[in-house]
Amino acid sequence: MKKLTAWEKVEIARDPKRKTALDYIENIFEEFMELHGDRNFKDDKAIVCGLARIENQNFTVIAEQKGRNTKENIDRNFGMPNPESYRKAIRFMKQAEKFKRPVITFIDTKGAYPGIGAEERGQGEAIAKSMFEMARLKVPIISIVIRRRIKWRSISNRGCK
Repeated sequence: MKKLTAWEKVEIARDPKRKTALDYIENIFEEFMELHGDRNFKDDKAIVCGLARIENQNFTVIAEQKGRNTKENIDRNFGMPNPESYRKAIRFMKQAEKFKRPVITFIDTKGAYPGIGAEERGQGEAIAKSMFEMARLKVPIISIVIRRRIKWRSISNRGCK
């Protein structure tokens, strides 16, 4: 197998033909109904939330979503969530627990939007609260990392004495 250069890896990760969360959702679930809004500020399209079904099992789906072209990427903030996305995710995680639905997340590893407006609307707190609320859920959670390849490295012998 050919070893890829760093640039070849970047090109693969950025390929607009690669599957997005909505592609996976469409192919995995028999039904999907997207739900919108954080009931506080606006609906941020960087995070897709909704109800899905496979046979007789219902799920709550929470997914980072990028676009396939410039127009879609601008509409979805290039897959970088604002505080509204995290609040929307919290809303549907709590709903999943109330109705005893497992949660399935699709993670695209892009990261939160680093803009001033996001910080002014509580980006850090929204991220922390979403992690806290997810950790408290009493329903099963499945998290699936898509698109980006994460390379883990050991730091045990790197300059430590």
